[in-house]
Amino acid sequence: MNICRHLTYTRSLSPGKAVFFYQTTESDFVPLQLETNKIRAPKSGSTEAYDRNGHPKELSPHALAYSNPQCIQACYVPPNVTSVHCRFSLRVEANSLEPDTCEDLKVRRYLSMLSSLYAQKGGYKELAKRYCRNLLMGTWLWRNKHTLGTKIEVVTSNGSHYEVSDTRQLSWCGEWSEQDSQTLTELVSEMEEALINDDKYWLIDVHAILKTGFCQEIHPSQKFNEHGEGEASKQYATTVCANGKEAVCFHAEKVGAALQLIDDWWSEDAYKPLRAHEYGADRNYLLARRHPARANDFYTLIKYVAVYIRSLRKVSSPVQIHPNIHYVMSILCKGGLYQRGRGNG
Repeated sequence: MNICRHLTYTRSLSPGKAVFFYQTTESDFVPLQLETNKIRAPKSGSTEAYDRNGHPKELSPHALAYSNPQCIQACYVPPNVTSVHCRFSLRVEANSLEPDTCEDLKVRRYLSMLSSLYAQKGGYKELAKRYCRNLLMGTWLWRNKHTLGTKIEVVTSNGSHYEVSDTRQLSWCGEWSEQDSQTLTELVSEMEEALINDDKYWLIDVHAILKTGFCQEIHPSQKFNEHGEGEASKQYATTVCANGKEAVCFHAEKVGAALQLIDDWWSEDAYKPLRAHEYGADRNYLLARRHPARANDFYTLIKYVAVYIRSLRKVSSPVQIHPNIHYVMSILCKGGLYQRGRGNG
């Protein structure tokens, strides 16, 4: 099957901003705020002393000892506050069942058949399990996972309440306790239903309680904008609360990126899950683990939809589903523009 000129999917997982706050005896929601500091940082970059060819510049012995004044933003837990909260909502919809935009009826039919068989054979349960692992492990907290203990609560639109008492006991490949495994199983069942049932959407409220050290540093999302004179060189993301105060937060995209860290199908020897991505971008190594030269990228594998359909028809157990099928479906769940470009014929 060849990709048509117009092919788009709407994302199935839509998280909101994750907002940081803390509680006091007077209020159960006090926004965690930024502070702006002016510091005298030492000169440490290579360009301070070396030119572009790597040759030392002609500098006096004192030049590199002068300070480099900087204005930075930072976020710390207030004194006498022992726990910080972080909360976001997640909407899950069955948007991968068929393309949102597709002008080729044959391509639409093949892709719809693939997702239908994938649902019948229990494939969405595997995707839901991976998403829910990241939810309950607190992967979406990123650098803030390292605490004295993190509790996560999940309330669903079905009226269910799930809880993990300490995320430090959980890992991607490790064994989970019987209680946490049961929590995962029940949460997965609800999410799977939302991914395959297009008659309704599923909304959950995710709330993490981080047990922190004294004045521990918190790491929200970082803004990528140019700063003006007198502004902080490093700026964090904030959202305005109802009372007009600003609270630090994670962008919805950063939360979504963490939930999408499910691709460990990129190699038989894969040692970590990557974010679901068309070329398997590995940010730590600045490598494409699914480079077209390896013929395991999304645009290569999507051509074999007809083969995957025949394969799924023979499947009698979810464990028999080929990893490439899981990967392709994870990309369709992620959503995006997959059409053929003008220069592709």
